[in-house]
Amino acid sequence: MTLNRTVLLRLNSQGEPVVALSYGKGVLTLPSVPLPPRTPKGTPLFTVKLVITAGSKVSRDGLVWTNCPPDSDTEFDRHSFYKKPVGATFHKDDQIDLDIFRPGPYCFYLSFRNREGRLETTRKFYFVAPPILHVDGKLIKLDSVNLQTVVSKWMGEDWDAVFEKIAAKKYNMIHFTPLQRRGHSNSPYSIYDQLEFDPDYFSSAEEVKQMVHRLHTKYKALTLTDVVFNHTADNSKWLREHPESGYNAITAPHLIPAIELDGALLQFSKQMGQLGYPTDLHSLDDLKHVMEGINTHVMEVVRLWEFYVVDVRGTLEQLKGHWCKVNAHPELEVQLDSNSPAHEVARYIREHATVRPFGLLGARFANKVDIPKFGSVLQKLYGKDWNQDILSKAQEILNDLNLPLYTEYDNDTREIKNQLYNRIKYLRLDEWGPRQGPVNDRFPLTEPYFTRFKANDGEDYALANNGWIWASDPLIDFASSKSKAYLRREVIVWGDCVKLRYGGGPGDSPYLWKRISNYVIQSATIFDGFRIDNAHSTPLHVAEYFLDLARKVNPNLYVVAELFSGSEQMDCLFVERLGLSCLIREAMQAWTEGELSGLLHKNGGRPIGSYRFVPMDNFSYDKDIQLDENYCYQNTSDGTMKCVSEIMIPRILTAVPPRALLMDCTHDNETPTQKRTVEDTLPNAGLVALCSSAIGSTFGYDEIFPKLLNLVTESRTYDIHGSSGIGKVKSLLNDIREEINELSIDVEDSEAYVHHDEQYITFLRSDVKTGKGWYLIARMKFSENQSDQKLEPQTFAHTTVKSLFSYSLEKTGEFIDDPRSLRGVPTKLVELEGSQIHFDGNSKISTVTLPDYFPQGSIAVFETQHLGVDKDLDHFIRSGAIKAVGELDLITLNTLLYHSDQEENDITGGAIGSYNIPNFGKLVYCGLQGWISVLRGVIFNNDLAHPLSENLRQGIWALDYLIGRLDHCSQEPGVAAAQDWLRSRFDRIKQLPFFLRPSYFALAVAIIYGTCRLRAVQLMADMIGKSTLFVQSLAMTSIQMVTKMRSTSIYPDRMVPSMAAGLPHFSTGWARCWGRDVFISLRGLLLTTGRFDVAEDHILAFAKTLKHGLIPNLLDSGNNPRYNARDAAWFFIQAVQDYIDIVPNGESILQKKVTRRFPLNDTYVPVEDPRAFQHTSTVEEIIYEIFNRHASGIKYREANAGPRLDRVMSDQGFNVEIRVDWSTGFIHGGSQSNCGTWMDKMGESERAGSYGVPGTPRDGAAVEIIGLLKSSLRFVNELNKRGLFKNTEVKREDGSRITFSEWEQLIQDNFEKKFYIPKDHKNDSQYDVSANLVNRRGIYKDLYRSGKPYEDYQLRPNFTIAMTVAPELFTPELALGALNIADEVIRGPIGMKTLDPSDYNYHPYYNNGEDSDNFATSKGRNYHQGPEWVWLYGYFLRAFYKFHFVTNPACQSRDRKNPSSYLYQELSHRIDLHSQWIATSPWAGITELTNKDGEFCSDSSPSQAWSTACLLDMYHDLWVSFEK
Repeated sequence: MTLNRTVLLRLNSQGEPVVALSYGKGVLTLPSVPLPPRTPKGTPLFTVKLVITAGSKVSRDGLVWTNCPPDSDTEFDRHSFYKKPVGATFHKDDQIDLDIFRPGPYCFYLSFRNREGRLETTRKFYFVAPPILHVDGKLIKLDSVNLQTVVSKWMGEDWDAVFEKIAAKKYNMIHFTPLQRRGHSNSPYSIYDQLEFDPDYFSSAEEVKQMVHRLHTKYKALTLTDVVFNHTADNSKWLREHPESGYNAITAPHLIPAIELDGALLQFSKQMGQLGYPTDLHSLDDLKHVMEGINTHVMEVVRLWEFYVVDVRGTLEQLKGHWCKVNAHPELEVQLDSNSPAHEVARYIREHATVRPFGLLGARFANKVDIPKFGSVLQKLYGKDWNQDILSKAQEILNDLNLPLYTEYDNDTREIKNQLYNRIKYLRLDEWGPRQGPVNDRFPLTEPYFTRFKANDGEDYALANNGWIWASDPLIDFASSKSKAYLRREVIVWGDCVKLRYGGGPGDSPYLWKRISNYVIQSATIFDGFRIDNAHSTPLHVAEYFLDLARKVNPNLYVVAELFSGSEQMDCLFVERLGLSCLIREAMQAWTEGELSGLLHKNGGRPIGSYRFVPMDNFSYDKDIQLDENYCYQNTSDGTMKCVSEIMIPRILTAVPPRALLMDCTHDNETPTQKRTVEDTLPNAGLVALCSSAIGSTFGYDEIFPKLLNLVTESRTYDIHGSSGIGKVKSLLNDIREEINELSIDVEDSEAYVHHDEQYITFLRSDVKTGKGWYLIARMKFSENQSDQKLEPQTFAHTTVKSLFSYSLEKTGEFIDDPRSLRGVPTKLVELEGSQIHFDGNSKISTVTLPDYFPQGSIAVFETQHLGVDKDLDHFIRSGAIKAVGELDLITLNTLLYHSDQEENDITGGAIGSYNIPNFGKLVYCGLQGWISVLRGVIFNNDLAHPLSENLRQGIWALDYLIGRLDHCSQEPGVAAAQDWLRSRFDRIKQLPFFLRPSYFALAVAIIYGTCRLRAVQLMADMIGKSTLFVQSLAMTSIQMVTKMRSTSIYPDRMVPSMAAGLPHFSTGWARCWGRDVFISLRGLLLTTGRFDVAEDHILAFAKTLKHGLIPNLLDSGNNPRYNARDAAWFFIQAVQDYIDIVPNGESILQKKVTRRFPLNDTYVPVEDPRAFQHTSTVEEIIYEIFNRHASGIKYREANAGPRLDRVMSDQGFNVEIRVDWSTGFIHGGSQSNCGTWMDKMGESERAGSYGVPGTPRDGAAVEIIGLLKSSLRFVNELNKRGLFKNTEVKREDGSRITFSEWEQLIQDNFEKKFYIPKDHKNDSQYDVSANLVNRRGIYKDLYRSGKPYEDYQLRPNFTIAMTVAPELFTPELALGALNIADEVIRGPIGMKTLDPSDYNYHPYYNNGEDSDNFATSKGRNYHQGPEWVWLYGYFLRAFYKFHFVTNPACQSRDRKNPSSYLYQELSHRIDLHSQWIATSPWAGITELTNKDGEFCSDSSPSQAWSTACLLDMYHDLWVSFEK
């Protein structure tokens, strides 16, 4: 595997390919790029690298199964699958290489164990490696194929003369209708012998090979032949020897009624005159009379109902004879009784007592009941004595059993009559039909559906003829037992072709499979490609088998198909299963100019100005990934596939719509002369020629043949010396296609714009890399006598135009039929002059004005060049970004990438805010992420109509904004270089045509964004730089949340970066930094990402403000900190503990000194007071002070208490008291008037009477605080043992002392006794439980000894914090039980329900704007009473994996040292939606909370620091413990 032949295919967490939608429905298709010269044998043509999301559900015992052969020597067998194990790591996406050694269709699927432990597989996913075509050493790209169809029997004696004429028109492929010996009808598609070429032209297959070789070398043309799998000529000799190769009464007994009906119709056709019915139909009355005859002499005679129903009389006779032998049947459990209605008994009989298969057609009365079972049921219900009542009951049941069968018969009979009526009407009466005339042996009343003959075995056979059906399901063989098309007369039948019966595989019809295999091998050996005739009626497994066989002979076989499936989805299925190169489409199928323009739009190329794919925030970046400034440069000579940027991520395997072979006209459809006009031949051909697809034409189109030629009856030959029609123009158009072929490298290189204006269709085809284009104006002539129309002058912005040629097709005479030659309508090409081109140098606008004489049937072709676009532009924009961002640090990356509207306004003093896109709104970020969040979807869907696309086309405001907003910070590290890169690229983009601006803007923004993201992970810790997209996206929120502000800092005397609690709600001023939020988030956002300096700053800044033994809830730069958080001090100590645990030499922080914001007593002083910052403490001393103040009791009234501090707090609420209950060691605090934990919502509604009433006071001992206290005590005790913490004891309120070890043990001894609620009430005596307050058992209390005792017993997620930081407090089995309950009851899709749904206080919808009479919810008082908070999800997951790992063997690897793939699967299952959330959120973060079951909450902060931080914590745990 080499990078430049590798394509990536990303799989989502379900194991399904992630595919862009910019092309609509499509097939995963590899490029058609040959290997470089002198490539060693055995080198893969391509390597498809599957990227499997780390820890996804498919990684548990996961295997990738693929039919890609393991090496170049192993033949491809689509049914042979090779397995590749999926790695079970949780941090690194697994990559599995599928080497492709030859073109064709391939597939893979995954097997894995699901969450229930059962083996599960995904569906099969297909991708196609297209053929690589060469003719005489020259590469022919697939979209440059230009094909001419010839019908062999019309070629005449001098085939080379025809080839010369085709070569002169510059076609590069010739399509031959079947060259095999034809059947008696003389149709090329009714093949008499598949293994014999037409003896009129070829004496052997070798002569055909020589002809093909001559076409390759002399005429530079590839060859394509029809292959016919579906049928053979009705007179094929080999069919008499092997009638089992067709559908007959023996091989397909379900056709017996159809055979009998068809025979009766033929007999009636012969006897019509004798029976008094008209044989020459002239009116609907005649037809009505004939239909009466069919009813009398066919339908009544055939008695079709006998093929449907059970023979009631015969069955009753059998039943009577068998009655005495009937016994209770062991298989039957009859849940009926003698009073059950007959129709219910009949339904039971059909389901349990009929001979299988029941309900299918076959011989007369083939549907039967199982007599022993039927009798057993009757005896159970009605007794064992045979009598008249039993007989009557049996007859009633059988009649009811037959009722739906008679209904089916009635429906089918109606359809048979309807189909016969319409078909006879078409054949005899309709103006558009063939009007066959009198009924006779040659033209019977209706076509025979079966070919009848006596076979070599002496038996008479009737074999189903082939045909087609309107809107049929191509996956159903309409001659099989799954269809009644032959009986219902739904087939438009071809009487000269017998349908071939392949069955399920070679074993069902061995001779047929062998014969057609030889036919396929011979054809693939000689020709370069196949056209599969009637592909939609070819059984899929049959086509798969024979195309696989053909590719063994000719790996680069070009395969096109005539496919009328009726849906894009079905088209894709055929293409991916068969590896089709393209599907035939036809311009002459368009009935209007508008319809034609739509067809051209679909096949012309991507719309001009289309967005191009670049990895953005949808890829993980390995911090050690290779970089190469020149690697994005495309060199067509070496056969490589270059990356799209300097970051060497391989190309992405893309789903593209099935390629088209767009024919201007096919050999089996009407010509322009018939369907439109003679003159329309030229513009129709010109428009097709410019399409970005393979194109083709039938011989005679260019020569202006007047009508569709009958493949069966036509016997004349091509006139090669007559008028060339539009051949000269075709040659010129094909020269243009050749030039495009040389320029085009990638599927993204070709763009087109099609416009329809009544008679005019204009078509611009453009090469993206060079800006060169071709513009065609076509004036159509769909019909005669259309009004005159002038085309308005055509303008081209920033584009030069040069005239190439202009022609009109004029009819010069009436067509005269030649009895020997096939000739065209007399015409001439008239060269048109007088097109005017004006270029305005000031506006850089070109104007094209057509001459006055530009009649219908004309084209004008121009060469265009977009100004500013040259072959170096693309590389210029894609390169240099790595160097440009190389000096950015993580703070200036925040500047370049983020800044919410509020932050930008704050930093710039209101000078700059978010960019506002008209008709869309403001971007959520001013930096690149704001644009990427929009462009992500715009590029994915190629949304050129998006308001951003329109804004970019209308002006350069966005470009100026992105450069200008960096002026205020250009002196910061690395910003100027990044700004210069943007400015230089945007300067070039400003010179481009306005319609290209969105594409190039998006390209430039995506390129630099990707390099910024790479720069970010390179600056972060290995866990981030070596991890998954999800982990890296979580880590990017560390940059998102930390920046330098103007209105706030973490220090009162200097501006340094500070962490926002969330964006945008908590982004500026006093609302930015919250003690609790900072220290909950610090480990995940700062430590796991390696941002140790920022983490230290935050620890020291908050340490400065310690007061009352507490860390402030609100910091406000240290100016006016507020102390109303009982838990922040303990999250602070936990953060210090994490810092020491993670940071190298982290213990040194203990001796870092801080100047204290306040005096060491409880005196409050303003920041400017001389007493401020007079005392110095180390962090060690700060920690000790927290312990000591709590041990001795804390009691104070908040400084500045009153409405100015908190407008809704009651006066009592400002009083804070915290103490330790030394019987347990638990810290108790708070009151019913305040809320000192994170659940701090205060009632605000005067209307509801909740003003000043906390929603969740949580006074008493809060479970998470006790867990944090235990963790902190363990921490200082361990430090003490290492000589890093000098104090060993604290003074209690009564003056006594207690050691940290004793305090820790006190909590250890009491925690579960006080907090656990046993599953079994019989164990209540072992715990502190009031049974009358218990709502749910097997859980841990949320509180102990709160002011409302019932609140102790509420199930909330806070216990998971304690489990995570102090797992030693919990008995593992009890903890696991509680976690499992939480998993089932309060775990939401994204967050943790903050209250048990069974609690009467549960109100899961948060609406802070609600002002109602509802005490519980008005003004959002239920903030923490049910809404689902995300940050707790991280703690839950950490506890979940820890306790599952230690208690559940299924969660351990075999050596019990690592988590099992099952545990990873369970974790992945629980974070899958988080991954989706951050990937799709415009904020590129995860919300603060959701409403019930993950519903969006509009009042939630859309990106919250602790939401992502706590998930990173979980990943860090696993990384450090098991993966590092």
